[in-house]
Amino acid sequence: MFEAPFGGYVITHVQDCLADPNKIRVIAEAQGIVGDMLPYLNAILPTASYSPDANILMLRRGHRLVTLYPHLAVIAKADDEEDAVRVLTWLRDLINDAHARRDEIMPLYDRRRNVGFLDVYRLLPGGSCKACGQPTCLAFAVALLDGRGRLHECTGLDQEQAARLADLVPDG
Repeated sequence: MFEAPFGGYVITHVQDCLADPNKIRVIAEAQGIVGDMLPYLNAILPTASYSPDANILMLRRGHRLVTLYPHLAVIAKADDEEDAVRVLTWLRDLINDAHARRDEIMPLYDRRRNVGFLDVYRLLPGGSCKACGQPTCLAFAVALLDGRGRLHECTGLDQEQAARLADLVPDG
């Protein structure tokens, strides 16, 4: 395992994005081996998907698709290189924070089922009141998963719904 603080990533390749021609794909080399931290990240990122056999972690950061390997990070659908640097900085900080708190975190080595917008939608109060700024509760569910929405924007959530949703959607 690396010694904190983890130095982050250095971009080695910038390519056209295969998923969206208006975006870029970035490959960045880790300044240290982060493979031992992936199960810890899997435990603290509710929408991440960990593959224990390959030791890779896949997640979404807003509209971006991020895949972490022990020595690399790949970001698909980045807006531009500055956007990719922001995501890589977030990853560096996240990895360092998880490393600092690793004694408090139970690493999760299991593959988790991906959370979809219908999973989130079913936990919302319904009614499409628009208080969150979205036209429907379904649109709000998508916004939550994409990182464009925040739970506190839904004024109709009770404490139980908010707690269950907090376990499913990113807050960052």
